[in-house]
Amino acid sequence: MTLTNAYHFGVLVYDLEEAIGRFGELFGYTFNDPTVVHLNRLAEPGERSFDLRATYSRQGPPHLELIEAKGRGVYAAAHGEGLHHVGLWDPSIAANKKEFVERKGLEVEAEVLLPDDGTFAWYAKPSATNGVRFEFVDEAARPDLEKWIATGAMPGGAFVI
Repeated sequence: MTLTNAYHFGVLVYDLEEAIGRFGELFGYTFNDPTVVHLNRLAEPGERSFDLRATYSRQGPPHLELIEAKGRGVYAAAHGEGLHHVGLWDPSIAANKKEFVERKGLEVEAEVLLPDDGTFAWYAKPSATNGVRFEFVDEAARPDLEKWIATGAMPGGAFVI
């Protein structure tokens, strides 16, 4: 896997509406209305459910994802505003995660788990990559995520992972 799989840059912000306006004003981005994303199983490492508010730019790839800082853990305001992660499509998420963790020395900071214990996405701790956090997203979700990015609407009307 290489950075050619990158499809977005995630930016953590304190005020989502203000950030939408600012990035639109500065760079001409248009964003979908913010969406509440319900993560049924967020492991960091303790498991919990979590709701976050986010939106993607319609321009891209790479797209700009704005995530409202909230709570504790990987999306906490304690991280400060700014670049949160580089998002990559992962065509073989289980095998590649094993490779990156066991053989290349990355550590899992957080993981979005599926009901069958599979991985939807995982974040590598930025300490092993010179301060840059990478998010690996299962490429099987690409059609639904690209629809959300393009239209602001998820199939079935909800974004629940």
